[in-house]
Amino acid sequence: MSEPTSTVPIGDLVTAKPGRSRVFEKFGVDYCCRGNQTLEAACTADGKDLDAILAALAEFDASNESCHEPDCGAMSLIELVDHLEATHHQYLKEELEPLTELVEKVFRVHGRNFEWLGDLRRFYRDLVLELGPHLDKEEKVLFPMIRELERSAAKPSFHCGSVGNPIHVMEMEHDSAGHVLAAMRKLTSDYTPPEGACNSFRAMMERLEALEYDLHRHIHKENSILHPKAKALEASL
Repeated sequence: MSEPTSTVPIGDLVTAKPGRSRVFEKFGVDYCCRGNQTLEAACTADGKDLDAILAALAEFDASNESCHEPDCGAMSLIELVDHLEATHHQYLKEELEPLTELVEKVFRVHGRNFEWLGDLRRFYRDLVLELGPHLDKEEKVLFPMIRELERSAAKPSFHCGSVGNPIHVMEMEHDSAGHVLAAMRKLTSDYTPPEGACNSFRAMMERLEALEYDLHRHIHKENSILHPKAKALEASL
């Protein structure tokens, strides 16, 4: 099931070999919010070249290219939520505020010459406003529930009923963030700085693209690994 074939869900392909995420990023294939789609279905829906993507995946697998991502599929649920908090959540907490200052600076200096910077600023602000409460709900509601599930011999009684209820909310918010990220990429022509852009402009583009990549991996780990395993564990108790 982990082989790069057209009938395997994209999320499963990335779970088996996290480095494949870079191939999907290159071709603009959504492996996080739509990771339950097969590669064939995703390519058909978005007009992507299935054969080219399969060839790139095969080339990546044959290269034995090293990937510094841990094997999240092999982690326990507690290990996985600890990993998410220590890496992706921490990255966002450290990056969002200084990146906000950079986006504001570039808009202030260059907004008159590049009107689309106003839309970029608005999209980025919307994303930041979503992410703050989202991380808070995960750390204070969902992740403690998942830790309790793994420590319990019998199904715990949760105030919100099933673990599936907050998971549903988190995945809707993931979809919303994914739409904003896609809009930002389109608006910036794949984060291509304009000719003659200053260092601040270039740095903003690089950091926004890095933010997108981190969020894609973050959402993939939750939607394709953490959430299904948590729901399956609850059902088994």
